[in-house]
Amino acid sequence: MSARGGSAKTPRFFRSADELRAWLEEAHDSVSELWIGFFNQRSGQTGITYKQALDEALCFGWIDGVRKSVDEGRYMQRFTPRQARSIWSLVNIKRVGELKALGRMCAPGLAAFARRDEKRSGVYSFERANVRWSGALERRFRASAHAWAFFQSQPPGYRRIATWFVMSAKKDETRLKRLTTLIALSEKGRRLPMLERARRSAKAKR
Repeated sequence: MSARGGSAKTPRFFRSADELRAWLEEAHDSVSELWIGFFNQRSGQTGITYKQALDEALCFGWIDGVRKSVDEGRYMQRFTPRQARSIWSLVNIKRVGELKALGRMCAPGLAAFARRDEKRSGVYSFERANVRWSGALERRFRASAHAWAFFQSQPPGYRRIATWFVMSAKKDETRLKRLTTLIALSEKGRRLPMLERARRSAKAKR
């Protein structure tokens, strides 16, 4: 197999996780980047999935990055070796533990994980301490029974990030403005647009 990496102009479409794993075994320490191509479900074509690619990247100490569209049925994502000061999300830390248990982690991946800086692990704002509503803002939210019921019916991850989105604002008026937006959308049974786009993006990658 050629270890030549896919580029932003010509992404590489792997047929399976095993094929990508073989590529990483050969080139994980000699190539600076790899653009992997993926098919959306509506394309009718099959190949490696984003989740599979991310698992293999973790196994070899690589990380996913920028995503770009190729056409209506395809997109591509940039993967690169992790740097020493790379931020580790709690999701990826947990996944490494699962991959270890499955016996899938390789030496380069274990080394990258061992090098991680604890101060730069789980530092994304919404992954930190459990953010809670202030009493006044929660009462305002609860005053709209329909909006509050919809919000409570959403997955914990969405509720946590949406709460952080409101409460992280530095000014009282900004927090109130964001809460007003959240309530208005919740009353219509809708999520915050940026979080809904993230959900659809993740779904398209499956």
